[in-house]
Amino acid sequence: MPLLRKMILTLLFLPLISMPVLAAWDFPASPWTKEKTYADKMTYKLGFGTMNVLTGWTDLLFEPSRSGIIKGIPLGAIHFVTNVVGGVLHVGTFPIPVDIPLPDGGVNFESSRVK
Repeated sequence: MPLLRKMILTLLFLPLISMPVLAAWDFPASPWTKEKTYADKMTYKLGFGTMNVLTGWTDLLFEPSRSGIIKGIPLGAIHFVTNVVGGVLHVGTFPIPVDIPLPDGGVNFESSRVK
């Protein structure tokens, strides 16, 4: 098997393998799970996933300001990866109303999260 194919398969299956470990961290449910109808859940899940894919990188900037430089940089890097990968999984599975919890409930720009 060519090296590129192995790398692609690893990148596709690594998040699926690591999800049980991340789920053990007890992340809060995604906000779209509170919707009542299937159509609302599906639409909100697609939007939530897209927002996390496009703006997941912002945790690299926000976490150091919330948690301090020493703790915030590695935490921001972890949240960046989990938010983007989780966002891709939300977008890829938006017709299926199964939640994939993300750290701090995913990307959130509300000021109430700032400590």
